[in-house]
Amino acid sequence: MPSTISFRDSIRWIPDEASEPTDTVVLTGGKTGVFLDARFIKGSEELDWAFAGYRSTVIAEGKELIKFTHLIDSRTKDPSQMTDYGSNTELPDGTTLEKGEMVNPATGKMTSYEEIWRDETFDDGALFLRNVSSTIWYARIGSWQLALGRDFSGNFWAFQAHLLNLKWTTVHSTSDAVKLLPDDTSNWVEGKEVQWNGDQWLILEKA
Repeated sequence: MPSTISFRDSIRWIPDEASEPTDTVVLTGGKTGVFLDARFIKGSEELDWAFAGYRSTVIAEGKELIKFTHLIDSRTKDPSQMTDYGSNTELPDGTTLEKGEMVNPATGKMTSYEEIWRDETFDDGALFLRNVSSTIWYARIGSWQLALGRDFSGNFWAFQAHLLNLKWTTVHSTSDAVKLLPDDTSNWVEGKEVQWNGDQWLILEKA
């Protein structure tokens, strides 16, 4: 499967109206299902939600569902408690309707939701890695890269960056200190560990 850059157009918490209060970008690896998801409040550097983990397909009650397993999450230090399932339907205009149930942060209750997504697919150029302590995750596909993590003090950080006119530009960031991935990663091998930026990293997927 190709790797995917996904942009969310709207979210609807049933029975409310659809809206889009965030700039949401998700990068998903086509081989392993590894993903990073970073959501910032529009027009600000305020992080709405950011998390990373693995996407998989499961069968529940006779239906095919997409399961998102969170391994790091800005809303909790125990991501295993996060329940995140959805079902996808392709719409005539090429967007994807995702329906599911998750905790509405406004109420703290499990609530049905509907999201509209736009996808761009890529057969190569994907890179996903995390440090060996699993506290920092990075991803790059095409002209987008995301990173997120939790520092030693427990503070969560994230950024979105976009390649424009051959130059990486920070779109949103919780910090002024943005460390982008190196341009040359030709010696990085999927499944191997590398030394970079003062840390040890595992290459989760490379295409």
